[in-house]
Amino acid sequence: MRSLIKLEMRKMNIGSMLLTFLYINAGIIGSFLLFGLDEEATAEFLTSYESVFMLMEIFIVAAFVIYASVLLSHMIIEEFRDKTISVLFMYPINRKKLLVAKVLIISMLTFVFVILSNIIVFGSFAFINSTFHYISEPITQDMLTERAFRTVLIALSSAGMALIPLFFGMRKYSVPATITSSILIIAVIFSSTNSSTNLFSFIAIPISLGIFGFLIAHLVITKAVKADF
Repeated sequence: MRSLIKLEMRKMNIGSMLLTFLYINAGIIGSFLLFGLDEEATAEFLTSYESVFMLMEIFIVAAFVIYASVLLSHMIIEEFRDKTISVLFMYPINRKKLLVAKVLIISMLTFVFVILSNIIVFGSFAFINSTFHYISEPITQDMLTERAFRTVLIALSSAGMALIPLFFGMRKYSVPATITSSILIIAVIFSSTNSSTNLFSFIAIPISLGIFGFLIAHLVITKAVKADF
């Protein structure tokens, strides 16, 4: 399995992925800067660290779950649509292991990207806040510890949740369906229940979605390896 993962990673454009990662983080940090320029937005979104953390979570999870659907489309959906996967299946490699390797790469990248983005975005906001003083309250060690624990849970959940669009994309090997379904999933889970929270705020929901995503991937892969070309 490790060898298959390495082989798949070699086929990927790592430089392009890193640039996309940096662009996403630059966009999120830029959004915070824009909020800081508008008094109404500042009063609504930058009033406390809790609201900043919630906003970070929305931006980061949304960005990388949708980006994961793009990777799913490129690494799996397009290969089945164009039937290039049949060439790989001709080699003496276990079909299931090959698809699992692809899925694991996408999950691991999503996990790492979510973790790193939280560090980068919060570090950038802390620097910006030290200059413009949007939030006057000091951040405590307890707040950072609690946030670190939640970030790891959210990253693990995102790694699984990012696989849910695979179900929709593999039905007709449709790239648009894969990406659109990821956008719809994000829209639903981040729908506000009131001004200070959303469905994703309840930790049981992202954990459940993460488990569901891994289960979906298992079922899709089990069915895909039996497909005829």
